[in-house]
Amino acid sequence: MGATMTEAPDAFLLSIFQKSGISLGSVAEAWERSEHLYPLLGWLTASFPAPSAFDICAEWLRRCAERIDGGAPVAALFARARDEGPRQAHVVAGALGDVRNQSILDGKPAVAAFADGASDLCEVWAAVTTNEADAETEAWARAKSASAAMVTALLAQRGQDAQAKAAARVELTGLLRLARATVASR
Repeated sequence: MGATMTEAPDAFLLSIFQKSGISLGSVAEAWERSEHLYPLLGWLTASFPAPSAFDICAEWLRRCAERIDGGAPVAALFARARDEGPRQAHVVAGALGDVRNQSILDGKPAVAAFADGASDLCEVWAAVTTNEADAETEAWARAKSASAAMVTALLAQRGQDAQAKAAARVELTGLLRLARATVASR
């Protein structure tokens, strides 16, 4: 389901919605009206290495961390990836994987899922920025994985079951939309 090398993120995003029977006329309309976290996050990761795309991800993770007990260090670690540089961002992604593993051992499933999602995003940014993207770091696929992890994190934090999944996805999409607007207004 990855975008082809010749297909722009905008065209691919709109085609995902069209294939699902949702007709949107522009990417701006998709960002304004969509309640679907995955395609929007996919568009964002496919927009790497644009600095604004990283800023939006960092801002989104910061906002998400406010809803997940113990999540602030995860968001801070992701944000540090840019300061460390793209080559070291792979190390940061590994450190996020370590946070995930430790959180599992500590019985903190929300933080574990949050770190997993942040690690996916960090790996994509590092790979795209260093021109080392491959099948494992394909932006759209990793964004889909990160979206699922983030919904799981929010549900685990709240102790809610799968029926709350749609509401969590809508809430996370709203946070992503807010993060995008915040970065655009800077």
